[in-house]
Amino acid sequence: MNKRIISIVVVIVVLVAAWVVFGQAATEQRQRFAQSREMQLKAVAALVEQAGKLKTALETPIPGMPAGGFQSLSEEERTKMRETMTKRREEQQQIVGAIEMELAKVKGARQLQREQEEGTKELQAIRELAEKEQAKGTLKGIDELIAKRQKAFEDKLAKLGLQLFQRPGSGQ
Repeated sequence: MNKRIISIVVVIVVLVAAWVVFGQAATEQRQRFAQSREMQLKAVAALVEQAGKLKTALETPIPGMPAGGFQSLSEEERTKMRETMTKRREEQQQIVGAIEMELAKVKGARQLQREQEEGTKELQAIRELAEKEQAKGTLKGIDELIAKRQKAFEDKLAKLGLQLFQRPGSGQ
């Protein structure tokens, strides 16, 4: 009788411990999901804002541009107009860069990881061929390129404030 009671108590304790562990894991997963969702919503709001800025920049006419174009301007006016246009183009490129960063946040770390892996698959295939052919110089160059791309990817994730979470038991 005592053996049965002890066995039942042990089973109950193990079940309670497993339930607590799984409950904590689920809570952590929900928190990560909520944080990711919040970041994505903020990124979408920033995307809308940046798209509005870009639209305004593209729709705003260039001040001082005559109807006849550059031909009717003096050399000094042309130089000034080129500087103005260069400045506008740089501002537009900054806005486009900000939009690209926000899009990356919306994609999330896992999607960016998949894209990174797809980008290196071809390099891995070339690396395998170089290894079969014993092309040490090519191997070294490909390894350096793969490492450079991986470092750039990790830097991008850090800059975006994203983090890859590994699932227990997954090889990633």
